[in-house]
Amino acid sequence: MLKRYFRIIPLSLGLLLAAALFGCSPGQQAQAPAAETPAITSAPTAAPTQEPTAAPTPTPEPTPTVVTIGAIGDVMVMAPQVNGALNDETGEYDFSRSFLGVADQFRSVDLMCGNLETTLSGEEAGYSKKKATDEPADTFNAPDSIIDTLKDVGFDFLSTANNHALDRKMPGLLRTLDVLDDKGMYHTGTARSNEERDTPLIIDVNGVKVGIIAATEIINKHDRYMNDEETEYAVNRLYLQQERLLASVQTCRDAGAEFIIAYPHWDKEHKTSSNDRTREMAKLLFEAGVDVILGSHPHVVQSIEYMTVERNGQPFTGLVVYSMGNFISNMSNKTKVDPLKYGLYVQLSIEKAVDGTVSLKSACYMPLLCFYHTVDGKYIHQVVPALNDTSLIHSYSELSDKDLEQVALARETVIDICTTDAIPVMDDADWVS
Repeated sequence: MLKRYFRIIPLSLGLLLAAALFGCSPGQQAQAPAAETPAITSAPTAAPTQEPTAAPTPTPEPTPTVVTIGAIGDVMVMAPQVNGALNDETGEYDFSRSFLGVADQFRSVDLMCGNLETTLSGEEAGYSKKKATDEPADTFNAPDSIIDTLKDVGFDFLSTANNHALDRKMPGLLRTLDVLDDKGMYHTGTARSNEERDTPLIIDVNGVKVGIIAATEIINKHDRYMNDEETEYAVNRLYLQQERLLASVQTCRDAGAEFIIAYPHWDKEHKTSSNDRTREMAKLLFEAGVDVILGSHPHVVQSIEYMTVERNGQPFTGLVVYSMGNFISNMSNKTKVDPLKYGLYVQLSIEKAVDGTVSLKSACYMPLLCFYHTVDGKYIHQVVPALNDTSLIHSYSELSDKDLEQVALARETVIDICTTDAIPVMDDADWVS
């Protein structure tokens, strides 16, 4: 907020009064004129002296407002990560060592976003574990302290719409939302009621009202964990509830959103190219009123492009990041080039013009690497930017020659997939460490 200061200058009025009086000089006796009235002569009153009036402080010219938004893909909390965060002496879980390489950058933006690909179901529900015989995939449940750490390193919003939302059934989904609320984290994508599902998420980011919607393509065949009523509201479905999802974009706009971001969980795992179904959904989202799409789920980075559609009878061009890949996980294909360890940080600059128009001013990205080290007998997962100058990288533990090789491969691989045709790679100097 601009504060306008005024200097108050007091106006003083000087009045000079001079009077000429006739009298006796010392040692003389006054001689009055005979038969005349004594005359008294007064000097004229001086005019008031006026000080110059201070010139008014000019009103500043209106200027556009620019806010920054950061985004990453999948925040996974797998069993080895949970074990690595455990303090055996206190029984507490501390994930802070994982994020020292990105914390300052994430804290520097006005709104930091990610996809929470785990539940917060409580210790009694059992933390993340490998695939059971009756499950189609691993199931995830993280200690609540992961949210404390994410908040501390700058996160403001987490999408909860993904294929692991029901990993601990409906009680886990509901408790996850309660924990996020208790810890003051914005979220959308799952809900406790029809009313909550229909209430748009709009975040006032320094005067720019940003709306966010989120939905997932699949829920790992966990439909059986919901009754008919819960199926309507518990998890936003990208295709099964497509009409309602697209209508929610206009609801978000009607509620005051000036800029809308979609966080879809879509496409196929481990595929570095998006499919036709995904691209068609991107088109529909832009036509409905979404401004930027930030995708997740494939666990690998996919391409970035601008897409032009017709919106309200006019051409509109929106930015779509098909997949930001893994942010942090224990996933690996155990090969020299390991895309499951490579992620993407995307930064948007949103401008609100003097006339109130809000639009995407610019965007850029930075490749990320998640590497693992044994520290004090614990397997610690750490995320760092894949900077061109590796000497500028900060992390909890020093990067080995092998890690530095992975940094270079992460940078090369991600840039090869994303290219710089749509948006550029961030300069090393712009990364806050």
